[in-house]
Amino acid sequence: MTSKPVPLYQRLPEIYKIRDGEQSPPDQLKSYLGIFEDVFGSVHDNIEQLYRDLFIETCEPWVIPYIGALLGTSVLSGDTWTLRAGVADTIALRRRKGTIGAIELLAFNLTKWGAHVVELRENLAWHHHLNHQRPDAGGLAPYSLPGVTMNTVIRGGTVPLRDPAMLSLLGTPFDPYAYYADVRPPAPGALRINLPNLAIFLWRLEGFRAPVSKPMFRGTGVNGAPAPGEAGFAARFDVHPLGEPVRLFNTPRYRPDRQPPVVTQVDETPGPIPPARLTSNDQAGNPGAYVSAGIYKPANPLADNLLITDAGLQFHVPEANFTGDTWTFRGANLCAWETPLRPPLNDREIAIDPVIGRVVLGVKTAAEAAALQQNLLMLFTYGAAGPVGSHPVSRPGPPSTWNGEVVTLTTVRFRDNPNGLRDALANIQNFTLPLVIEIDDSFVHDLDLSTVPGIFAEGGQSNLRLNRTLIIRATSGNRPIVRLALPLRFRPLNVVGATPPEQAQFDAVTANLMVRLEGLYFTRAAGFPAGQPLIARAALNRLEITGCTLEPDGHLKLDGTRASINESLNLRTGYGFALPAERAAFKETPEVAVDSSITGPLFIDQPYTLTFNRAIVDAGKGVDADSSTTFALTSASDPVNGWGPPTQIAAGLTMFGRMRVESATGRGGIWVHRLEVLNNQKGCIKFSYFSGESDRLPQTFACVKGPAVRLVFSSEIFGRPSYAQLALAADFLIRERGPEDDQMGAFGFLLESHRWHNLEIRIREFMPVGIRPLLVPVT
Repeated sequence: MTSKPVPLYQRLPEIYKIRDGEQSPPDQLKSYLGIFEDVFGSVHDNIEQLYRDLFIETCEPWVIPYIGALLGTSVLSGDTWTLRAGVADTIALRRRKGTIGAIELLAFNLTKWGAHVVELRENLAWHHHLNHQRPDAGGLAPYSLPGVTMNTVIRGGTVPLRDPAMLSLLGTPFDPYAYYADVRPPAPGALRINLPNLAIFLWRLEGFRAPVSKPMFRGTGVNGAPAPGEAGFAARFDVHPLGEPVRLFNTPRYRPDRQPPVVTQVDETPGPIPPARLTSNDQAGNPGAYVSAGIYKPANPLADNLLITDAGLQFHVPEANFTGDTWTFRGANLCAWETPLRPPLNDREIAIDPVIGRVVLGVKTAAEAAALQQNLLMLFTYGAAGPVGSHPVSRPGPPSTWNGEVVTLTTVRFRDNPNGLRDALANIQNFTLPLVIEIDDSFVHDLDLSTVPGIFAEGGQSNLRLNRTLIIRATSGNRPIVRLALPLRFRPLNVVGATPPEQAQFDAVTANLMVRLEGLYFTRAAGFPAGQPLIARAALNRLEITGCTLEPDGHLKLDGTRASINESLNLRTGYGFALPAERAAFKETPEVAVDSSITGPLFIDQPYTLTFNRAIVDAGKGVDADSSTTFALTSASDPVNGWGPPTQIAAGLTMFGRMRVESATGRGGIWVHRLEVLNNQKGCIKFSYFSGESDRLPQTFACVKGPAVRLVFSSEIFGRPSYAQLALAADFLIRERGPEDDQMGAFGFLLESHRWHNLEIRIREFMPVGIRPLLVPVT
């Protein structure tokens, strides 16, 4: 909506304003006109919206099918962006009907996924007569053509075994090799290479490009007697700032506005980076499409002189040590990177393992290796099913007011002050206005509550005493990591008043006291107390966890085992007050709201209330695991026999582990294991999946149960790109009978089933006669 028009009173001739001011009391006409100025403004906005409704780009969502009807398009439902794009390009696509460029644009418009279209007849093996060979061009035998080498794949030819980069395309959407015809009937997600088949490959995972951060240094290898051109020192780094394995992705390069549409190329898809394509000086290698290296000035604390490219993986080295240098790249297996690479690493060469997110940089001297250890910055891209958890996504600006009070805004940048977050929380008990702390980078910010100036110790634990609301958030496009040395604990500054007026004042402050954590990735420091949660106290009116990852861990280690699961919240009855008077005076029923976030196990007592929306709670127990003694949500005081807080699921929840709560209501949940509700006469759960493992449920509507209904995830391990993504092998009732007639679970809001079916419906309008489209998911 536009802003309200100029007030009517301001449009009056000046003489009327003068006379109005002379009345007793004054400004009677001004007050009278002010009564219906809002109505006038609403009418004005409605007229403007009627004009905007004439255009597909600006119309209201309900107008989209009416504009589509004027063009004769089929009526679809789902994500508004995809519906607009599908209608907007209708005429352009009809003009190019039957071309693979038009099919790719149609697939992108209706799904927002990366897409690549292949005519599968081109992958069929042809048996040529030796006396009548079919040349590729110009009437000459294929191997006599310019630019063709022994490693070039000829249509219908044999596989060149000496080129790893070309072999890496085997079984991918860009597979150039020849196959015999597959005459089996089409199946969902299956590839059938045959004459009438047209494969539409889809990349469903979203690529998130983490802004510049400092990689985890893992030591320097020494080559005692390097040959000419070889590196004397090898600096080893984990790409992830916390040193965890991460699958590196490429950034999407598809441009839907390019006319005429151009077919997606092999190095432009938003999928995992293939190691063999990273090797320089290789016929099929193309590292420039995936990785870049540049210099910057470390003296600039804001690091705003970095040259950011479109590459999915970027290195930024200090200018003083590497000016004018040209780097080469190599794809390698770095699981055992302590062993020297074969062939040896060259000077100014970078070996990259995109499967686990490791890199090794070859340099000449120890001073250069030390410079990399101190100043190397990296930017990398990773994949996820959607924006649930902490990701570098677009966010609105900070609030300027909160509960009618002007906020105090503090911006934290690691390169300005490594202890900026600690300093921003200093003496927080003295703030008389709401405090908003924005973290404006994606570095690792260490926070030890015991070192915060003005910290309050209660029961031997460090607590943040709050006099007003506290908001800690990431700026738009950033994913800062907060590494905690101690659990977070929040409490009011004052609870017990000496006089009734003072008590009323304290109660009023506490009633509006809130902590909001937005867009942050919380993890544990090396010395974090064993067995402690990330948040151990929330004596507040409300604790909001929005777009955050409270690291559950459980990632897959390089040796194939899983890391241990760590709890995220442990909130007990009594709210942590050591004094009985404070416990009695605290009148709030704290609400914990988890929105678009990933957490580990939650142990919360009944005095609290709990709300989920687009959330994942991970206790490390997948579909086939025994979770009889592993809780994802239960009471903190008595996990086995007690009951957790009253819980509401606004929309979308995936629970890996057992859950015991006092009551539950909501929709769109997936309970991989047992759900037990004490008061099962209260509330109703709709459009959800239950495990069938001795559940104790409230009323249900349109729900399904295992094991009769099969539940399958692409991955159940935190840190994997397809973590918590429903697989196509899951029962269609789970994928298509959740809220809004789409999938159940945390990612239901993506409306992926609508996208899939919209493409199946609309693609029939653009298929030539006799051509059969096959939708094949790549990720």
